[in-house]
Amino acid sequence: MECRRTMLPCVTLIALLSCRAPEAASSGPQNPYLGQEPPGSEAVVFAPGIVSTGHHEHSRLEFSDDGAAMFWAVIPVDEDRRAAGGSPFMITEQNIWTARRVDGGWTDPEVLSLTRTSGGSSPVVRASGRTFYFRTPKPGADPGLRPRPSQLWRAARDDGGWAEPVRADGLLPDEEGMACMSFCFAENGNLYFDHGGPGETGEWAWDIYFAEFRDGRHLPPVRMAHGINDGVTSWCPWIAPDESYLIYSSHREGEFGHGDLYVNYRDEDGGWSAPVHLGEGVNTARQERFPSVSPDGRYLFFTRHMPRTYGDVFWVEATVIEEARP
Repeated sequence: MECRRTMLPCVTLIALLSCRAPEAASSGPQNPYLGQEPPGSEAVVFAPGIVSTGHHEHSRLEFSDDGAAMFWAVIPVDEDRRAAGGSPFMITEQNIWTARRVDGGWTDPEVLSLTRTSGGSSPVVRASGRTFYFRTPKPGADPGLRPRPSQLWRAARDDGGWAEPVRADGLLPDEEGMACMSFCFAENGNLYFDHGGPGETGEWAWDIYFAEFRDGRHLPPVRMAHGINDGVTSWCPWIAPDESYLIYSSHREGEFGHGDLYVNYRDEDGGWSAPVHLGEGVNTARQERFPSVSPDGRYLFFTRHMPRTYGDVFWVEATVIEEARP
């Protein structure tokens, strides 16, 4: 359908929503996931035509702590640009989308109001559900730079909704030519994030870091060990709220191809196990990244690169996480 091939400006939001969700995203209270048939032990596309579209879903699927709202970033795709020999990705128009649970079902997806005028990426809800983080492009930065310079914002939530965002400088590294793709918080406030960019040879490389939250502030970050950063790239971390395991994408020896999902488990002494590959029910020869687990602990979500629909969101029973434990 032609209307799914281009993403229109926010001023035409109503028309765009009808394109992205041709069927109502409604479900009864018994189904908290947009009315979708739950998956089994083999990952399947989540909410095709609603969340997973012909555009490039480019973040983890992030949930509010009560599961009543979900957030994800989308890079619009212009197929005409690809047909002309260029990149189809309209990166400067990336934005964060959201859907909310209401009586009798879910709202249709819409651009999050906090980012409607400035674009946005990397949606993060802190464990309490009262703080929302996101990135926007740095004003005046060359839109052709890779990685794209960005700035971090924080918005607080009260009973009336989200307050006006404020800058969250200092939380993540801000180095020229480097970037953070994804970050997350444990329930105790500890911060996990990736950081990287193109090296001297031009090959992109990313590592995962940890910053302990103590006495109301984050201590200086440290690069994680225990095999987490083996290989060329480890990025897109997601930490369990109780820090019992860490899931991330990694491009390393032994993968099926282009980056697979791995998990490290917390041991009884507070250290980490060796990395464990999440297996054939999750990983393929395509790139898997941006993992997250639903607030009820039942489902693992992640993105997978697809030939025609780019980065679709997939989901699978979260039992695969425990079944992989040595």
